[in-house]
Amino acid sequence: MKTKITVLLLLILGLQFSFGQEITDSIPTTKVKTEKELELEKKQIKAEKERIKADEKAKKELEKEKEKVEKELKQNEKAKEKRKDAKKDIKKKKEKIADQRKNIDKEKIKFEKNQMKGKLSPNDELKWKEKIHKKEEKLRKQQLDLERAEKKASKLD
Repeated sequence: MKTKITVLLLLILGLQFSFGQEITDSIPTTKVKTEKELELEKKQIKAEKERIKADEKAKKELEKEKEKVEKELKQNEKAKEKRKDAKKDIKKKKEKIADQRKNIDKEKIKFEKNQMKGKLSPNDELKWKEKIHKKEEKLRKQQLDLERAEKKASKLD
């Protein structure tokens, strides 16, 4: 009987030992970081901040370059327009000069016809010559304007 009781006690103790639970704290414990881990973490944070700064700086530089290129494009467009306008101006001045020459030639022909027919008095002859002279002066001024316009256009090219 003693052996039975002993076996029974051992069996009860064995069962109690195997089903026993360890009591733990309900408060989670935080892992305490070592100085090396903290230093490494600080370095990582610093590196991340520097990377963000570098990204922002690169972004600003890219924006500046973009604005610079856009400004150059606008200036090129303006210069192109100015060249186009200068060429139009030259064309118009040349047409005016050609018209003025035709007009002067017609006036000279009329004058010569009237002179040959003897229809002009000395006073009328003087008026015709003054009229032709004024038109020739106007033609010279137009030619000077044309030369200036051509110089201006050549500077734009």
